[in-house]
Amino acid sequence: MNIVEKEAIRFSTYFFEGQSFCDIDYLKSTLSSKLYNFNRDKDKLYFLNVLRKEVELEKLEHEKKCTTIDCDISTEKKTGFFVIDQEIDNVNRNYEFEPYIEDKFKIEEQVDLHNKLNQIEEQLKNLGYGQEVIYNEIDELKENFNLGKKNWFQLAKGKFLDLTVSKLVEETVIKEIYSELSKGFKHLPKLIDNLQ
Repeated sequence: MNIVEKEAIRFSTYFFEGQSFCDIDYLKSTLSSKLYNFNRDKDKLYFLNVLRKEVELEKLEHEKKCTTIDCDISTEKKTGFFVIDQEIDNVNRNYEFEPYIEDKFKIEEQVDLHNKLNQIEEQLKNLGYGQEVIYNEIDELKENFNLGKKNWFQLAKGKFLDLTVSKLVEETVIKEIYSELSKGFKHLPKLIDNLQ
């Protein structure tokens, strides 16, 4: 458990304390004060997601014991969800994903993968796979090197699995493509052995 997660769990225990009834103003003020301690948007998002999960668990635990429909505590938790969700939307509006330094593609790796994707497009054309959707998927991969290695290969895996499931490209061809793309990279998601 990292520091941000510990802080979120600790904060969830007193997020609703200090008032007889917690309204939007109180919860927003309390949450904004806490978020001020985090400089990075990714930490804020992580904090908010953990906090939301904790509040949901508290609400479910309370509702197991409480027989009153829409009691004050359940209503407060719903208000908490509203405030947390607004903060998540606000942070997401300005958030741009930045992978860890060790996960970023080097320029040479991007160029190499771009060239491999061009070769794959050519091979698919030669094999008779002429559907535009295939080339759109490959072009989208060329535009997303900013995701970092792990996320990019996860995206590639998903796209290739979709092409196999929709029967646009044969499983053996997809396995060869993914194997060629991932050659030289470590700690990547593996393509599922039996795709169907």
